[in-house]
Amino acid sequence: MDYNVYNYFVGNYAQKPATKYDAHKSSELRSVMKNIVKMTQSSPVYLVRLSQAKQEYAVNIKEAAISLSNTLSMLSEDSQDSVFAQKKAVSSDEAQIGTRIVSDDYSRLPEDPLIRVNRLATTQVNVGNEYYMTGKGLSAGTYRFQVSVCDDSYDFQYNIRKDATHREVIEGLCDFINKARIGLTATPVSRSADKIMMRIESNMTGSPDGGNLFSFMDRIGENGDGRGIVSYYNMNNVVSSPSSASFEWNGETKETLSNTFVLGRSLEVSMYAPGDQAAQISYVPDSDKIIEGVYGIVKSYNKLVENTSTYHSETGQNSKLVREYQNLLKPYMSEMESCGIAFDDTGRMKLDESLAAQAALGGDMEKLVGKDSSLNRRLLKKNEQVKLNPMDYIEKKIVSYPDYGRPPKGYAYITSLYSGMLFNYYC
Repeated sequence: MDYNVYNYFVGNYAQKPATKYDAHKSSELRSVMKNIVKMTQSSPVYLVRLSQAKQEYAVNIKEAAISLSNTLSMLSEDSQDSVFAQKKAVSSDEAQIGTRIVSDDYSRLPEDPLIRVNRLATTQVNVGNEYYMTGKGLSAGTYRFQVSVCDDSYDFQYNIRKDATHREVIEGLCDFINKARIGLTATPVSRSADKIMMRIESNMTGSPDGGNLFSFMDRIGENGDGRGIVSYYNMNNVVSSPSSASFEWNGETKETLSNTFVLGRSLEVSMYAPGDQAAQISYVPDSDKIIEGVYGIVKSYNKLVENTSTYHSETGQNSKLVREYQNLLKPYMSEMESCGIAFDDTGRMKLDESLAAQAALGGDMEKLVGKDSSLNRRLLKKNEQVKLNPMDYIEKKIVSYPDYGRPPKGYAYITSLYSGMLFNYYC
């Protein structure tokens, strides 16, 4: 066994996760074996002078071919899991509402709803008394108070040390309330350089019964000087009451406690601002997922190019691999460029996301690399050749040709003789 190949494999590939495209039926594995046997029946016997560069190149191009095949298989999948079957919701007025599909069952989506925001839901805001930062108020001691948030009540006690300033007390009390995580956000506010007050806002919006969402109450009998911290800092001073949101759905007025709600358990709607006209929600192909899939092609193809370039720089030997892929892609150059796929001076593939997004929405990207794509089929066939025998792209000397005067013989494991091909997710 060649331990250099094994060590290289362990350091570079052993931790890669498997995908569903790396799992094979027994019939598929038998087909792989039969293809190798058939290939070796007409293959000469080679003498390969192995080097680290050759071993790494063989493993790397097989890895890239596997990755490219997985991406192409994902793009050509004819099911609801296909990226070309995925949808996203778009709003004609994104300043008024935003939308997001939250269910895989597209049949539950409401049909092209029209939504107009009349009023946003608001929070409750309390603002306390304003004091000079360096001033001193309550005497030292432990102050107890209760906070009611909706139907829940919480008991607090806060210690004020001797000679504590208003700034120290308010900032400490705000931090104390925030750390409790009871659905309130307390903030020290300064409208002038030398004064400070407390602002308390509910995290929730709207009010089921029209009342306040939260309130404070001193437990005065337990405080040392008879004064409560709630009343002293006027923490119950409501300056903005909570209100529910109002919107029109296909002309019918509705209300909701939050500015975000879900229609039909499938479409999430976020309201941002009142609008003069209703916003139209429509469903289009999910261009983001399609572009992510196409980037998988770009990444895997460029890996083939980069590995070939590295192999050439280390050995001075040219590989026919990239040239074969270029010849395969040449008839599709026009369609690829219209979909935003082009090549730079080094032969690497690049993607124009703007053109790719247009092609994804218009269906041209699916025609190029989807389930009915001839380019997809040809690339998958080429990848199979690379996966079966990556040693075909390594410089080697022919020792003998097959004896065609005798019945052909094939060897199922001949491609593993030199490169090892020790993959944790490929047989």
